Amino acid sequence: MYHSQRLFKPLYIAYVALLTATGSVYAGGLGLTVQSGSGGGNAATGHAMAEDASAMYYNPALLMSIPDRRINGGIALVNTDISVKNAGSTMPSAAAGFPVIGENSTEPGGLSPVPSFFYRSADLPNNLVYGVGVSAPFGVNTHYDDDSFTRYEATESSLKTLNINPAIAWRVNEQFDIGAGLNLQVGRAVLAQALDSYLVCQRLAAASPQITAATCKALGLTAPSNVATDSAVSIEADAIGYGFNAGIAYRPTDKTTLSLGLRSAVTLEFEGDADFTHSSHLAALGDTALAAAGLQDQDAETELKMPASASLAVAHQVNDKLTLHGDVTWTQWSSIPEIRIKFPDTTTDDSVTDLQWENTVRVGTGLTYQMNDRMKLRAGVALDPTPTPGPQHRTPRAPNSDNLWLSGGVSYQLNKQMSLDAGLSLVHPQKTSINYTIPGTSDYTTRAKVDSDVFVGAVSLNYRF
Repeated sequence: MYHSQRLFKPLYIAYVALLTATGSVYAGGLGLTVQSGSGGGNAATGHAMAEDASAMYYNPALLMSIPDRRINGGIALVNTDISVKNAGSTMPSAAAGFPVIGENSTEPGGLSPVPSFFYRSADLPNNLVYGVGVSAPFGVNTHYDDDSFTRYEATESSLKTLNINPAIAWRVNEQFDIGAGLNLQVGRAVLAQALDSYLVCQRLAAASPQITAATCKALGLTAPSNVATDSAVSIEADAIGYGFNAGIAYRPTDKTTLSLGLRSAVTLEFEGDADFTHSSHLAALGDTALAAAGLQDQDAETELKMPASASLAVAHQVNDKLTLHGDVTWTQWSSIPEIRIKFPDTTTDDSVTDLQWENTVRVGTGLTYQMNDRMKLRAGVALDPTPTPGPQHRTPRAPNSDNLWLSGGVSYQLNKQMSLDAGLSLVHPQKTSINYTIPGTSDYTTRAKVDSDVFVGAVSLNYRF
C-alpha cells in the first residue's frame, strides 16, 4: 500500500487544551501536568497539602482535607519553543530514497491556553463531601508549514480532551479519608499531512493500464517531493470514553499527609472523516481512478486507550512556615503500543504507527513557605521521562523527550474569601532526534534533530464561600 493510504497518522499524537485551546505541553507522553496556579508553582508536587480544590484531580480523597465550600478556576499559558531540523529525511523506496525537498528547519510550537475548574462542596452529613473537576488531562499539538521537510509525515496534529470528574470523599476517622469519582472524557482530533502527487501517479500507472508514466509526465508530475504539485489529506474525529478514579489519604500525625491516587485507563473510540484535497495535476486523473486507489473522502476510526496512572504524594509541615512535599507518579503508557487507523467503508488497508511506548515514573519534590498571613512562596523540581523508547519510534507529530521541570510560584490572600495563585515553570526537554520510518510500502523516513524549551505560566483564583 502506498503512502497516501498510510498517512492517517495517530489521532492521539496531538493537542493540548480544554475547550478550543490548543498547544504543546511536553509532559511525558500526552499528559498535561499543570492543573492549577498552585501546581504550576511547585512542579505539581504539592497536592498532598490539599491547598485548594484542584487537589481532587490527583486524589479525590483529598477533598476531605480542604476546608469549606470553595472553587478554583484558572488558566495555564504554555509557550513551546521547538526547533526541528532536517538530518537526512528521505522519500519511500518507490522513489529510491530520494531526499525530501523542503524547508529544512521548522518551529512547530506556539502559545496555548489550558483552562481548568474545580469545585468542593460544603460538608455533608455522615462525614461526606463531594466535588466536580473539569480539566484537560491529555494533549499535545504541533503545526508545520506546508513546505516543511516533515510534510509527508505531518503538517498538523491536534487532540483536545475535556474530562468531567464528579467525585465524593468520606472521612473514615481522624487519620483516614477515602474517595472515588467517575470520569467522562471527550476528545476531538485533527490530523493533516501532504501527499506526494508524483508517487501517487506512478503507483496508479503501475496498477492501471489506462494510466502510464507518460500520463503522469503530461500532467506535470515529473519528480517526487515537489511542493508545487503536492496534494493533502486531513481527518477530523471525535470520541467519548468513561473511567474512574479513587484514592486514600492518611495522616500519621497532624503534620504529615500521605496521598495515594489512582486513575483508570479511558478508552476513546474516535470516529470521523478523512478528506482529500487533490492538486490540479492529480485531480486530472479523474475521481474514478483516485477512488480506486483509496484516495476519496471516507470514514476513519481508531481506538486509543489513554493510560492508567498511580500517584503517591507526601507533605510534611516542618514548622509553622515551611512545608516539604513530593510526588511519584507512575503512568501506564504501554497501553499505546501502536496507533491503528481503520477505514470501515472501503478496502483501504489499516494505517499503523508503531510507537512501542513504555511506562514511566515521574519524580518530583518541592517546598511551600508561609511568608506572612497573606503570602506563600512555592518551588519545585521534577524529572518527567518520555515513554518513547528511542528515535526509531519518535515522530514529528510529538517529538517529546525526557523533561526537567523547574518551578516557582506565589500565593496571595486577597481577602477572607479570595486568594490568587501564580506559578511559572521552565520545562527543559533533553535534546533528541527523530529517525522514524512509516511502516509498510509507504516508508518515508523522517530524520531530524530536535531542541526545545517550554515555559508554563499558570494563574488561578480561589473563592471560599
